[in-house]
Amino acid sequence: MIKIPVFKGVVQLLENIGEVKEYFSKCEEDKLLAFDWETTGLEYDAIPLGLSLHQKGVGACFIPVDFFFSKGVPMNELAEVCNERFPHYKLIAHNAKYDTMINKMNGIKDECYKIFADTLVMVHLVNPSLDKQLEKRVAEDFGYVKKTFKEICGKAWNKINWSVEGDSLLELLAGYAGEDTYWTTKVFYKYNPLMDEDAHRIHDRIELPLIPILRDAKIRGVLIDVPLLKEMGEQITAELPKILDEVYDECGCVFNLNSAKQKAAVFFDKMKLPIVSYSKKTGAPSTDAATFEEWDSMGIRVGALMNEYSELNKLYTGYVKAIPNLVDEHSVLRGDLNSCGTKTGRFASTGPNLQNQPNNYHFPIREAFVPRPGYKFVNYDYSQLELRVMAHMSKDERFMDIFLHGRDPHGEVAKACNITRKQAKVMNFGVLYGMGIGKYMRTFNVAKERAIEMIDSYHKSYIGFAHWKEATENFARKHGYVKNLFGRIRVFKETTKSKFTRNEAMYYAELRQAVNTIIQGTGADIVKLATIAMCRKFKELNLDAHFLLQVHDEVLIEVREDQMMECEKVVIDCMENTVKLDVPLIADGKILANWGEMKNDDIVSYPYRFNYGLVMGVL
Repeated sequence: MIKIPVFKGVVQLLENIGEVKEYFSKCEEDKLLAFDWETTGLEYDAIPLGLSLHQKGVGACFIPVDFFFSKGVPMNELAEVCNERFPHYKLIAHNAKYDTMINKMNGIKDECYKIFADTLVMVHLVNPSLDKQLEKRVAEDFGYVKKTFKEICGKAWNKINWSVEGDSLLELLAGYAGEDTYWTTKVFYKYNPLMDEDAHRIHDRIELPLIPILRDAKIRGVLIDVPLLKEMGEQITAELPKILDEVYDECGCVFNLNSAKQKAAVFFDKMKLPIVSYSKKTGAPSTDAATFEEWDSMGIRVGALMNEYSELNKLYTGYVKAIPNLVDEHSVLRGDLNSCGTKTGRFASTGPNLQNQPNNYHFPIREAFVPRPGYKFVNYDYSQLELRVMAHMSKDERFMDIFLHGRDPHGEVAKACNITRKQAKVMNFGVLYGMGIGKYMRTFNVAKERAIEMIDSYHKSYIGFAHWKEATENFARKHGYVKNLFGRIRVFKETTKSKFTRNEAMYYAELRQAVNTIIQGTGADIVKLATIAMCRKFKELNLDAHFLLQVHDEVLIEVREDQMMECEKVVIDCMENTVKLDVPLIADGKILANWGEMKNDDIVSYPYRFNYGLVMGVL
């Protein structure tokens, strides 16, 4: 064993399995033990460099494995010892989803340990606005600037050839890794007392159970029809220049669409188009997507063309072109779902971000997401989840009655407020997301007085909601935070400040966010709880069913074809009955041959596509 000086102590570099066993023998059972893997990359199949452990009173150690280091411990021997010893401790990690993924990929079995706490999740539950990166927390909370490995060794991680340079970098790596687990323990002890009862309950009952679900979703991944995406790409690249030519014809000149300055010169100086808003950064008239949408709604053709060009270009660069570069050699895409990626509690999606994919009728990228041979998709989402949550939270009698009797909320609002159903739909979501008077004026193309009248009419018609909204805003003003139905918190900086010291724009934005956070955050936790429940039921029933993706209120499950009907029943039951509100939760969906079929109302659920009449005719 080599002792490497760091921070206020040392990291023990363990060089054989005997030293590993000796370290464990010094650790006190039923106490916290922080663990952290160092690997060659961040993918599910990254090669382990070594395992760092830390227990208060024993100190930190680093166990190199033998993939690259001459004195490394064989991975199978390390896994065997971990399987034997891990059950005796309260394991903690910072981003346990990743570290448990490396465990699973390298022989450390789920049944041999239980995660006691994830310090990244703890930080998020105390204040979701905080940066959850370990180095950032250490710097801000403890005043210690932890060096990156590049600063330590002078070389970027992805530029290191571990096969050649491993031994020479081992002691530096050990010190770096040992610091990670030391600070993970420190972060736990700082944030544990900051978590209230609600935060502990969410941590234990929602966030920890999601860790293996999201981890396994990444390991399994989803199959992609790459040839279909490439075909779409060819069509889009042929279509984009045509739209561009139409833009140039409409404007009477050629200019660079990537230059805000040139666009402003053409649209405002030459064409004299109306200014919708100004850039917060430069103060110049804005040429953003919202401007094009507004022009489109005003009947200005260049607005429609720019909208079409922007959506197609985004679809191409963000998905059609990007996804084939993200799949492995078997055409499997392994994106990331981050349960702590948003301030409201919703999942964040990366690699690619499937939460904001354009819903393009001509190029439906979801059709390229396909089940493996012998499997089908079960795809369900909630019907009007956030409006139902709003009815439950506000106890508005009219909204409660709408959902208790299965009526159309948009149609009912249209009648109550004397507007069209399309306008009512915008109104319903506008009040949830805090749409301001200016947005109403632009959306409905009405004067300010009419916009105020529409909002007042809504609030008078749904007085229970109006009172709840006001009470929520007052709570945020008084306390500087709100909590959703389950107690998940969101902290606000401006709401408690006086009008003389606050940022006015931020103040009103946070009041809107207060209402939205409770509605959207409650919906997000309902989806999380339903996902946990269905995955547990899959195991109980021994179903070959796998959670793959979640987009807002929607879940995508891959299931063996002969079990698809049973799986569907589980999904519906868990989505509708895991959480009980004062109004019913309704799940809508079907069984699919590709993900794109969910959005096509003309395609029935897969089991009902077979024409039994043909068989009867033969018989």
